[in-house]
Amino acid sequence: MAPTPRRDAVRDAFRECLTAYVTYASGHDELAPASRRGVDDFGGVDTTLADALDTMFIMGMKKEFAEGLGRLKAETSGFRALINGEVDRDVSVFETNIRVLGGLLAAHDLSGDGDALELAESFAARLSAAFDTPSGVPKSFVNVKTGKSFTLQWTGGKSILADFGSMHLEWATLSARTKNPVYEAHTGHVFEQIARARRNSGAPVGLFPHLYDTDAGKFAGGTVTFGALGDSFYEYLIKCWRSLADLKDAPLWREMFDDAVAAMTAANMTREWKREGDDVYLALSPIGSTYTMEHLACFAPGMLVLGGAEAPTKALAEEYVELARKIARTCVAMYDSQPSGLAPDHVKLVPSPSSPSMNVIDGKNIQRPETVESLFYLYRKTGEEQFRDQAWKIFQSMKAAYSVPGSGWQGVRDVRQSPAQGDDKMQSFFLAETLKYLYLIFSDSDEMHLDEWVFNTEAHPFRITKTRAKSDG
Repeated sequence: MAPTPRRDAVRDAFRECLTAYVTYASGHDELAPASRRGVDDFGGVDTTLADALDTMFIMGMKKEFAEGLGRLKAETSGFRALINGEVDRDVSVFETNIRVLGGLLAAHDLSGDGDALELAESFAARLSAAFDTPSGVPKSFVNVKTGKSFTLQWTGGKSILADFGSMHLEWATLSARTKNPVYEAHTGHVFEQIARARRNSGAPVGLFPHLYDTDAGKFAGGTVTFGALGDSFYEYLIKCWRSLADLKDAPLWREMFDDAVAAMTAANMTREWKREGDDVYLALSPIGSTYTMEHLACFAPGMLVLGGAEAPTKALAEEYVELARKIARTCVAMYDSQPSGLAPDHVKLVPSPSSPSMNVIDGKNIQRPETVESLFYLYRKTGEEQFRDQAWKIFQSMKAAYSVPGSGWQGVRDVRQSPAQGDDKMQSFFLAETLKYLYLIFSDSDEMHLDEWVFNTEAHPFRITKTRAKSDG
């Protein structure tokens, strides 16, 4: 099938999912497709709608975009009540930052709609109370009415690196668009706190533990990982450096990214799992683990492709892209290894010269985007059709397993089963990320060019303000 029909098939899937959400879950965060009802896991802030706005715009669904933004900004909407402080509700600072704030900023950058920016600034004002800690590093949750903030009990009162370390792209963008420096100041201070600890965090130089004591102002141990709890911090080092004009300490952001990748290799986080001819497959594991890998870590190839652009040396640029290829092979193998054609959430990789294997630790598949995201970046970098073909195969497996006719698409409980049992959950990021990256990989490379747009960790595109020469992808 040619690229355009593939792209159209992805758009049809998105339209089907959006229609089901509007029909059965409007006003709620997400849709439960099988039971045809809305669920609120993020404070009831219309998360799917805010998350999907820019995908509508990119796919040419301008009518749906205008209607969706209109629902959010209506004076009688639940979202308006929330940003007005009329609703006593706790929200995740990280999740609503990347999904809601990021979605509204992208809607503004794509369309020029001033109301989207006004909503974004009003929402950020509600999140700002989370930064009111002795260190200035935000806590993980905040009540949008009272401003009281707190952390998850299992962390022992600590904040999570991927949460507080993945906010600067959004908040610096908000400051640039509103001409109000206060937002960038919050997250810029957070970066300064992290950078100050880069030689004494308790982890190899370049890497950081995933827990931080916001009262004491220091890292407090925990896993060192490119998977859950750490992932997007490292991603934002390179994305902020590539995209933000007037980034304070810009060379340090680049240096810390390169240090992180060097440490990733030196600390045995990347290990050869198998070899087929000249093709090497690498596992990307947390420190202290042997050959375990989360699907979340499959974002890393895309990050490495971005890191290869304008790397300090040509040799380093080539090294990053080759490392990206090797990790991506393992990510694709996570799909190919299962009867459903879908990847498990967590695997144990068993190396062997004759018969390497992949054992499932957690068999669920919740519609995650990381592998197709990395295939998108690799295709934009290389132009190799193999990456489009791999993405199409994954999309076909998703369609076969996820689709609930007339009710949207849901994840599955165990990828080892075919047909697999559904989990009755359509993730907001499925519309924001997974389907967007699939659509773009089958689009021309000039569409959302990577020298003009930067995607946040929820795939929301912000216009790049740093001056740069245009490359091929």
